[in-house]
Amino acid sequence: MTRIITLILVVGMSFSASAQVPITTQETLLDRIQIEDMLLAYYYGFEVDEGHDWTAMYTDDAVLDINGQVYTGKAAIQGLYDNYAEISPEENVPGKVHVLMTNPRIIVEGDTATAHMIYTETMNDSVYLAPRLIEQGREDTKFRKINGTWYITERLITQDGGLPPAYFSTYKPR
Repeated sequence: MTRIITLILVVGMSFSASAQVPITTQETLLDRIQIEDMLLAYYYGFEVDEGHDWTAMYTDDAVLDINGQVYTGKAAIQGLYDNYAEISPEENVPGKVHVLMTNPRIIVEGDTATAHMIYTETMNDSVYLAPRLIEQGREDTKFRKINGTWYITERLITQDGGLPPAYFSTYKPR
C-alpha cells in the first residue's frame, strides 16, 4: 500500500512540474519588464491628446482583433484609432478615461513572448464623483523581438462586460 501511495505522489508531482507555466528567470527578466513597460505606454495613449501613433509598437504585418473585428497591418490599425469616434460614437463622451492593466502574465521564450492580462476601463465624469466602470475584458498579445526591440505581432481583445454596440454583430465569447 505504501508503494502505491508513493508511486501516485511521484507521478502526480511529475505531472504538475511538467505542466507548470514557465516563470520569469534572470535571463528573461529584462525582456519581461520591457514588454510590461510597452503595454503600459500603449494604454497611456488613451490618456494623451489625439495624434498618438498607435502603430509604433506593432510589426508591419500585425493583427489586431477586437471582439471579432480584425485589423491587419499598421495602416488599418492606425485607421481604427484615428476614426474610433465615428466607429463607436457612444464611447465619445466627456470625462477622463483610465485603463487599468491587471494580472499580467508575460512569458518570454527567446525572441518571442506572450502576455495575458485583464483590462478595466474607468470613467471619471468629474472630480466630485466616484469613478465608474465602463468595460472590462481580457487581452492576449503576442510579441516578437526585432533588433533588440519588442513589437506586437497580434492582439486579441475580448470584452467580458460593457460591450459597445459597435461590436454587437462580431462579438463571440472566447
